[in-house]
Amino acid sequence: INAEYGDKFYDFIGHQCIPKCTSENDWLAQYDEEGQTVGQFKLENPWFSKRKLKYMKQLFVSSGRTILEKYPNGKLLILPIGNLELNVSKIADFAGAYLGIPFEVLPTLETGVDNKEVWVKRGDKKRFVQARVAENGRFQINITAALQEVRYHLEQSSAYSLCVIALTKYELFEDRSDLFVAGMASGNQRIAVFSILRYDPNLTFSSEFWHDVSVVAKPMSKEKSGRLIFERSLKLLVHETMHLLGLDHCIYFECVMNGAGHLEEDFRQPMSLCPLCLRKMKLLTDFDIKLRYERLAEFYQQLGMDKEVKWVTSSYSSN
Repeated sequence: INAEYGDKFYDFIGHQCIPKCTSENDWLAQYDEEGQTVGQFKLENPWFSKRKLKYMKQLFVSSGRTILEKYPNGKLLILPIGNLELNVSKIADFAGAYLGIPFEVLPTLETGVDNKEVWVKRGDKKRFVQARVAENGRFQINITAALQEVRYHLEQSSAYSLCVIALTKYELFEDRSDLFVAGMASGNQRIAVFSILRYDPNLTFSSEFWHDVSVVAKPMSKEKSGRLIFERSLKLLVHETMHLLGLDHCIYFECVMNGAGHLEEDFRQPMSLCPLCLRKMKLLTDFDIKLRYERLAEFYQQLGMDKEVKWVTSSYSSN
């Protein structure tokens, strides 16, 4: 790290090294990741070259230095699958400030069940998708089928779509033996889909039956639980979008790009980028870092995220 770390603007003050694993289920206890340096990111990232161009149908400027100079019409798209019960436009605005790339929210993909078959709507037509439906009415969508729908919307918006990431409150599965799958991203195809259902603190899930979901004995208020789901969804969106933009998991510092092997590990990880991952995004977008921190502080204040307000305020005031 030190060999690469030449720009004095990026400092380590206030950044903690990634903590040691405390459970065999923690991410780094399960996966021996090598990490990604800034140099590797710049050398290997296809967004810095023409490698993505053959899959895209939009204006490309070869002389551009950053992703938006190369793809001046480019946007990152959010596809809600079903009613998220969240202010998705606010999520998009936050993510745009966080990543320095504009986001757009696509129309919600309407979803339902007819005679134990799950459908999604493309225009006025229902299209049945692979899924499993329990007797109690709960259902999970096959993740390959979900990604096919995301890919369709990527192609429909090909004049400006950089990536499409879908969010849903429905659960996902891949194989019949799965209890659930949190989600999946395909960087080469520029698509991803993730479920936020398990971010709800008022729900408890069976470790044996995928369709066995119940409300906790002492649920939070709707306002408090809704805010928690919203905050967790913000972190999920920026983490997974940065994967689509070429960032690997961070193994150096506490960082929003740390891998998570389970929800408890996910929830205790910070919302902030470490100096190395911040530098990667700076190279990709050339955003003004101080202005970024100021915009994020405004969002965090509006959302009542006091810990994050303190963090970004101290970060931009020290530079």
